[in-house]
Amino acid sequence: MTDDAPASDAAPDRLVVRYSPRIQALRTLAILGVAALCALIPVAARNPGPQNWQVAGALIAGALIWAFATALRIRDRSPQAVVDTDGIYFRDWMVGTVPWENVDYIAHSSSIRRGIVASITRNRRKPYLLFRFVERPPTRPTVPPPFSWYQQIRTDFVIQEPVIQQYGLDTRVDDILAAIQAHIDHWRSHRAPDKNNKNV
Repeated sequence: MTDDAPASDAAPDRLVVRYSPRIQALRTLAILGVAALCALIPVAARNPGPQNWQVAGALIAGALIWAFATALRIRDRSPQAVVDTDGIYFRDWMVGTVPWENVDYIAHSSSIRRGIVASITRNRRKPYLLFRFVERPPTRPTVPPPFSWYQQIRTDFVIQEPVIQQYGLDTRVDDILAAIQAHIDHWRSHRAPDKNNKNV
């Protein structure tokens, strides 16, 4: 029995979530398919002309840029989310690691009812996890100005309702939530007894 005591007190394993190469490859092919369909616009138009080719060219260029950015993720093995004793990190939030004491609430998309307006303005693919923080974490830009200004604007929008979507990642949100719960339980058992409990 004494040999088992230290193991039960050990911190849970660190979870590192990365892009799924298979899903990113499928997304790239789908975007290239859209680009191919855009090439048919001038052919299908009733009155083919320069404007049709200009519109098609702009759409194709945008799709190719999108496909290139998506293709880069196929070999990108950098962490997109990390769950460990320090807290929760998600790359898209651009706020660094959020400590557990700042996590007020986490909801699974299966338990969330969204209004029509929210569904239109915040397009999310289920399943996902929705977070609420005690205090808004400060933004940590990863690029110099003026690009950091764009990151700031984007983060201001994203961090209003921070989520982790499963699509495109190599780990299910159910597994991410289980890891979060394990780390929060461990954090609660080692914090000062006068702290308030967090709801997860």
